[in-house]
Amino acid sequence: MKVSALVIALLSLVVLATARKQMATRYDNFKVYKAFIRDVEQLEEFKKIHHHIHIHMLHDIGGVNRSYEVVVGPAHQKAFETTLHYLDIEFEITIEDLQALLDESAYDPDAAMDWVTYHPLDKIYDWVDEQCAAHDYLDCKVIGHSYEGRPIKSVRLSKREGNKAILIEGNIHAMEWISSATVTYILNQLINSNDAELQRLTEEYDWIVVPMVNPDGFVYTHEVERLWRKNRRPNGYSNSSGLCYGIDMNRNFDFHWSGAGWGIEDPCDHWFNGEQPNTEIEILQLQDFVSSFDEGYIRAYMAFHAYGQYILLPYGHSNTEFPPNYDQMMRIAAAFAEGALDSYGSEFTYGASGLLNYPVSGAAKDWAYGVKNIPFTCTVELRDKGTFGFFLPSNQITEVGVEVTEGLKSLVVKAAEEGIFD
Repeated sequence: MKVSALVIALLSLVVLATARKQMATRYDNFKVYKAFIRDVEQLEEFKKIHHHIHIHMLHDIGGVNRSYEVVVGPAHQKAFETTLHYLDIEFEITIEDLQALLDESAYDPDAAMDWVTYHPLDKIYDWVDEQCAAHDYLDCKVIGHSYEGRPIKSVRLSKREGNKAILIEGNIHAMEWISSATVTYILNQLINSNDAELQRLTEEYDWIVVPMVNPDGFVYTHEVERLWRKNRRPNGYSNSSGLCYGIDMNRNFDFHWSGAGWGIEDPCDHWFNGEQPNTEIEILQLQDFVSSFDEGYIRAYMAFHAYGQYILLPYGHSNTEFPPNYDQMMRIAAAFAEGALDSYGSEFTYGASGLLNYPVSGAAKDWAYGVKNIPFTCTVELRDKGTFGFFLPSNQITEVGVEVTEGLKSLVVKAAEEGIFD
């Protein structure tokens, strides 16, 4: 009897563990719609749809004459389409079955680190640790810990004293998996590539890489909710579904905080910017890390996001105010776009984010420029332009890495010509 009871108990634990592992939300037969909003009247009505139909907006709503992507479950698709028809809003279905697309990028957690599949946080961090142990010119640190206690790691590549530095950060938004995949691809190339130009750039410049700014949110997207964007700190509010979690950390930096953006004041929305700036431990530790270096050492700051194929320059809070050296930054961004184009024909649009995208404030790039006086800062929005959007298949990771690395090489050369590193 005791043996039988023990077997039953062990089986129960196995079942419980399996159930926990399968808790991740599934999106079988969920569709992704792209709705085109042409005027203010449509925009105002479009903003109201989520109040009476259960949908998941993938973008904060910025203005007219642009498209917005929406995830809708099978039970609500007819009502959603009927509403769009009634409002005379043009739309198309870009993804017929979201779960089927996500399954195409499924990964083996035991597989070695590569850039043909997406990997969980432990795999990424194990690879970072391996590189740090293998190369004495890498200075690797834990710059702090997330709300849930996960480390936020950094790698500083420096082969020569006196170099100026370029800082690259990724995955401040949890669901943008292509971000950390691309950042680690770049880091791998900087360390292990035999490309002569890349190796020259590692001799003449220091490279600082923070591949995972939002480890809690990233783990949550792997284990529970693929569409999660924010970090995972309970923000003190609740709604009909329960407690509300997280802050959009790329809306929480203290530079023109809360000056612009849709949904930033709703604590349960994906874009909530916090009750005040600099509330999140993850960005405070990132800021402290950046500030730990001598003034003038970091000369370029690049934040990698998805998607749209943009190089977004300061400022985000306005579409009429521009940095004093905006023309210079535009020339440098153009060099990135030209370099990235050659590999696979991917076209990157460049300009101030408030002008090209939509006004939104509190972003890392604006803080790096406006507070830390780093002369070139940008957000790089990676592939694609909407075919797959946030759910870019893993078989495109390497191509994205290649084109971005080529763009980065061209950018650094142009930035040097422009005196950014002087």
